[in-house]
Amino acid sequence: MSCGNVDILISLAILNANLSFSATCSQSQGLCTAPWKKWGGSCYLITQKHLTNDDAREACRRLGAKMTAPRSDQENDFLASLAQGSKIWVACTDRRQEGECECEWSQDGEGIYTNWREGEPNNYGGREDCVFLWPSDKKWNDVRCEIEIWAVCKRQLGSCFSTNNEGRLEVDSCL
Repeated sequence: MSCGNVDILISLAILNANLSFSATCSQSQGLCTAPWKKWGGSCYLITQKHLTNDDAREACRRLGAKMTAPRSDQENDFLASLAQGSKIWVACTDRRQEGECECEWSQDGEGIYTNWREGEPNNYGGREDCVFLWPSDKKWNDVRCEIEIWAVCKRQLGSCFSTNNEGRLEVDSCL
């Protein structure tokens, strides 16, 4: 057997071992494939273009993720670093009841983390129901949901991956 064939057999053995992981494999360990960025136990991706709040939520959903709302000062700082000087959406809103902020992750029993700028939220003009993060001071401001800015999508890590019909890794697989 030539060296090239041995390399192929070893590669196939490694690939088969990886493919033997089923859909029940652990979600607590893993990596994020580029362009996703790993932080904590999740993968993050900033949108490719400015979007309204509703469009950003839908864009993240199509990626198998959710628009993110930070749960701590550390996660808030990480999101600001991803934004690289641009404003980004925070998945919090008071659309259902003015003055009662609901965040994407608030339904999981954890308290809601907030980081408002002084004087915010102020519902200026009676039309500010969505939230964005100012990168300069990492504080939040309420704003009209129709403006277009960047968003950050968040999904859980996983050690599973998916392949296409040719057995190649899917581009958006999260390892």
